[in-house]
Amino acid sequence: MLVWPGVPRLPEKVPPPPRWVFTCVAVAVFAFLFSVHARMWTTEHGITKFLRVGREFDDRALAVFRATPKFIDPYPAHRWGFDGQLYAQMALDPLLRDPHLHVALDDPPYRGQRILLSWLAWAMGLGKPFWVINAFAALNLIFWVGFAWLAHRLFTPLGWAGLAGYAALLPTCGVIESMHAALTDLPSFTLILAAVTTGGTAGAVWLALAALARTTSLIGFVGLAEFSPPWREAIRRNIIRGLIAAVPIALWVAYVLWVFRGRQVGFDGGNLAAPFRGIMEKLGELSVTLPHGPVRWHRWWYEFYKSYELHALLTIVAVVTQGVYLALHRDWRSPIWRWGAVTALYFSCISFLSWESHFTITRHALPMTLAFNLLLALRPTRAWLLWFFLGNCFVPFGVRYFDRAPAYFAPAPPAEFSAAAGSGISAAFGEGWAPQQWDGETTWRWARGEEATLVVRNAGLQARRVELRLLAGTVAPRDLSVAVGGRTFLTVPLTGSRHVVVVPAIELPPGETRIVLRSPQPAADAVDTTPGQVTLRVERPRLGPAPP
Repeated sequence: MLVWPGVPRLPEKVPPPPRWVFTCVAVAVFAFLFSVHARMWTTEHGITKFLRVGREFDDRALAVFRATPKFIDPYPAHRWGFDGQLYAQMALDPLLRDPHLHVALDDPPYRGQRILLSWLAWAMGLGKPFWVINAFAALNLIFWVGFAWLAHRLFTPLGWAGLAGYAALLPTCGVIESMHAALTDLPSFTLILAAVTTGGTAGAVWLALAALARTTSLIGFVGLAEFSPPWREAIRRNIIRGLIAAVPIALWVAYVLWVFRGRQVGFDGGNLAAPFRGIMEKLGELSVTLPHGPVRWHRWWYEFYKSYELHALLTIVAVVTQGVYLALHRDWRSPIWRWGAVTALYFSCISFLSWESHFTITRHALPMTLAFNLLLALRPTRAWLLWFFLGNCFVPFGVRYFDRAPAYFAPAPPAEFSAAAGSGISAAFGEGWAPQQWDGETTWRWARGEEATLVVRNAGLQARRVELRLLAGTVAPRDLSVAVGGRTFLTVPLTGSRHVVVVPAIELPPGETRIVLRSPQPAADAVDTTPGQVTLRVERPRLGPAPP
């Protein structure tokens, strides 16, 4: 299989590993993935925990879906669930004829386009609801076997560098995220890889199936098209292959638009923005949260595979490394390079809506990750280890994240305020706040209206000077002022991202003091699971001694 024509292989200093070593790596990774599925299984719910069904979603789902036993996430922050639950529900009505789908799906015309996995689950489950939704939850593992086999063929000729790339790719974060949430990304990626490596008319058929799983899979056509003379013959073949790949999804989309006629049509789900805007907004957020968040930098080697916040930074490092390496080693003759390069351009336009929960975007980067590791294995130079580490530095976190999935439980709400030990100072949220929200160690609240109060108590007999520090965020740009006892200490403008707000010297007499946060602009809908309209988000407030 010639995936990089014309690229010379550097001579090996040691004999290459035998093929069975690659097979052992694949078997070991499969054993790990299968063990997670086995530990996830219960007789009552099967492996439906992978579907990430939220309570709010289940309340408005199809009657047959509500009646089918399944795991429902009890975590308040996850009450809306995630995308896999939508496609699993579609598998119970694979022709999308139930009119209640207008209510049950968040964006029916957009979700309805991705039908292939729903068809497969319905067929595998023989139309029986419990079997169907469990079959859907298992599809990513089944497609992973095909992905591992195709990647085995690509990496086996590439020696020890190929073995390292193969071992890093099989459990990479995009694979883990797609499997952990029963999403369409890994199956569609596998089908595109089959199309690109097969080529010709057969490859176009594989690409047609990939497009029925995820319409953006048509990007893979750049790896299927011919870009060499004779040009007339190349154009003719490209037109034929394009029609084979595009006509089935075009017919199905027309059917979906007819079924959901009258609904607003979305094709990107709000996931696209101006180039690099999403990643820059994420970097801006990290510049605030990393210095003031829970990352224990003095134990970075321990946090490397445990901290979600640090993993966001590692994800940016990895995907930027992959994109830069592909840009520095251009080769339009290779179909996989073309696929990875075009995906990199698409990836640069992913909006902050996806970047906000950064683990989500790793599945969009799968073609980049594949092309990067393949090209790197073809050029094992002295800098190979540095490139390999930077381009795959996000993998350890994902492996641990998936391994812990069966033991998931809804964590108790963490303490909302922190204060210096032994200071005699305590604080709580007062009037004007929505219920507490939390996600792991992070906790926050939204203010309901123009004013909200923080109640601080000084248990000592003398006045204390303290510093208030918090992260403030908003849905849209607005102003924030902080007042104590009628005196305004601080007025700052806020944008939609998070900002560090510091009130450096507040005098606290013995007893109770109320700190008033004001934001006069009109309220808006929250961007998380907080019900109703809100103004200001306050996260990780803490009190400490005021600086001299």
